[in-house]
Amino acid sequence: MGIVDWFTNDLSTEERTLMRDLLSVAIADHEFSEEEQEAILEICKTEGVSVVEMMDSIREKGAREKKLRSTDEKKKYLLHLIRMMSADGKYPSIEIHIIEVVAKKLEVNPMQLLSFVLDEINDNRISKDEGVVIINNFVRHYITVGFE
Repeated sequence: MGIVDWFTNDLSTEERTLMRDLLSVAIADHEFSEEEQEAILEICKTEGVSVVEMMDSIREKGAREKKLRSTDEKKKYLLHLIRMMSADGKYPSIEIHIIEVVAKKLEVNPMQLLSFVLDEINDNRISKDEGVVIINNFVRHYITVGFE
């Protein structure tokens, strides 16, 4: 079973956690760069997740996924995944596809996902240059594979 199949079949289980989703995006291209490692640690710090809690979530010890109901919660979650993808400056289609699958499971359509990135650019949380690269890669992906 490939990583995308794993996401498609396993994302809705209670054991899914942000940390595992971040790691899944990070290793989808079979690389785990120093920039991606630093991004995970920074997101852990932002979310108040200790390294021990992160490791437990990977091992599925007592980790339970918080149900994401509001648009803001979904936006924050997906933007963490996008930041993970862009940490190493590479945008492989497989990583974009994983984010796309997660977004679909969260009932976020591609236009909403792109609007989340635009909001981050407008609020100066993502630079315009980086935002254009992110949006460009998502649009290329959607042109190549279509909207799911």
